[in-house]
Amino acid sequence: MKRNVVAFLSKEGLTLKDVQNGKKQFTSHHKNEEDDLVLCLSNHTSQADWSSLFSDYDIGDQHFKQKSVKGAFFVKVENRYVIFTFGHGRSLIEKLSIERGFGLRVSMNLGDPEQLKSIDKSTLDRVARNTRSQVALNSGIQDFDFAFDHEILKSITAIVSKGDEELEMVSGNDSVSLYTEIEADKFRDIAERLVTAYFSDNYKEQYPWAEFIGLESDPEIVKQLESILVEKFKAESIDGFWLAPPKIIDYHDFSGFVYSTKSIRSEAPCKHPELQLDAFLVEAPFKNKASISINTLKAKEIYLYNGSDQHLESIGFFESLNGELDFNGWKYVLNDGHWYHVKQSFAKEVESYFDLLPRWQGLEDKPYKDQRECCYLRRIADGEQIAVLDQHWVRHKNVKQNYEFCDLLTQCNRIIHVKHYGGSSVLSHLFAQATNGLDMMLNCPEIIPQVQEHLENSYISFDFSPSEKRVHTIVLAIISPHSGVLHIPFFSKVNLRHHAREIQNKGFPVELAKIPVDKITLLDSSTESKCQCKSKTAICTKSLTETD
Repeated sequence: MKRNVVAFLSKEGLTLKDVQNGKKQFTSHHKNEEDDLVLCLSNHTSQADWSSLFSDYDIGDQHFKQKSVKGAFFVKVENRYVIFTFGHGRSLIEKLSIERGFGLRVSMNLGDPEQLKSIDKSTLDRVARNTRSQVALNSGIQDFDFAFDHEILKSITAIVSKGDEELEMVSGNDSVSLYTEIEADKFRDIAERLVTAYFSDNYKEQYPWAEFIGLESDPEIVKQLESILVEKFKAESIDGFWLAPPKIIDYHDFSGFVYSTKSIRSEAPCKHPELQLDAFLVEAPFKNKASISINTLKAKEIYLYNGSDQHLESIGFFESLNGELDFNGWKYVLNDGHWYHVKQSFAKEVESYFDLLPRWQGLEDKPYKDQRECCYLRRIADGEQIAVLDQHWVRHKNVKQNYEFCDLLTQCNRIIHVKHYGGSSVLSHLFAQATNGLDMMLNCPEIIPQVQEHLENSYISFDFSPSEKRVHTIVLAIISPHSGVLHIPFFSKVNLRHHAREIQNKGFPVELAKIPVDKITLLDSSTESKCQCKSKTAICTKSLTETD
């Protein structure tokens, strides 16, 4: 009969005991005493979690009992085990024993690249967007809006091309799911087929960009990377690392992330709408620096709560940790609990693009010495050479939402967006703001008179028509306290290249600018008065955007 079979692949050279989860209770069953075909089963009886809804009814507890069976079938292929799981059989497998990315590689080798049904992807960014794209008709990767230069392919679902008429479908990430004809005596053949597909290099021809950012599967390299990571936590030097959900969160029934079990036990969980590494380490600290190890990092959990203040589920701290390391001449990215190596040629392309991007020196003589970004922008704007548009709202037609067109506009036709140096989420917002502002210029003519009204008290004019020659330059300005040339994290360089190319392809030059920080004056201004900066909406906004 046809059904989905789910399989994992063990690492090389492990014994059956190494692959099995010794913390779980299960029974082992052999066929004809063959050691390389072993079925493990586990039974569990529990109370239905929804039974409390009917506590007022006179119903015995036995009526709410539910029994579940989970299984794992271990098939030895050469020096590895292929493990087929049934029910929640994955829990019977030792997590550290499996090959990461096994299912993705098998799917790329077995699946027809022109008959993809869906892909899962994640952006290389601090705010990691985990998304699933599906198409009504099977298609190639080109129809999935997949940007290989700044996104990670997590999983694909594809039709398997076969000479016969039997339909097969494959998908996977760490595990592989294969919809195929299955009988008891076919498991070994399927296991051998999956292992052969895993070690094939055919996918490199169909998905050449898959090697730009690849899963690091060498256990020795992973061990060394984990050792470096541990030392960073011990030294409290975690710059370049942040937290992001490793899975898509259902925000329709979500109230926040909780870090501390102590607050849960006191029935007063401290909930956070977003994940923050600094806050996590404050609320869920390690016992001491000496106790920090890769196991303690992987043991910590983050708790998700729903709108009714109930614990939904837990996600691993390590799986939520993101960052980057340079090691042995390679760039390594930690994402979703996996280490990815960045192909040297791709890393060089990204670095080269960043180095060759023109720099504008127009703000070098205007150092930042304010407590707030808005105060700085208003201080340096003179209305003659530079006009401020920070918090000067514009609005799309028919959209009741305020947008910021840019932060500064100069007499030399530079549209400037400004942000503090920080994690990738901050810089991602800077790049996205520039892209969105440009989209408004090109596609929303009602934006232009709103910007013009905001400039009435300055000597700077702003005229633009999509059909005319481009005269404006987009400037991405970063307030950086570091001396020397401007540097940003590799993730941000990848994201910058993506957004800057999009802007350049529309005919607009892109420049980077560094805003130095006057640290001495900045310290002296720590007692300055409350910020007096105010937002502003153009008078013409209502007439230009109101609907009947």
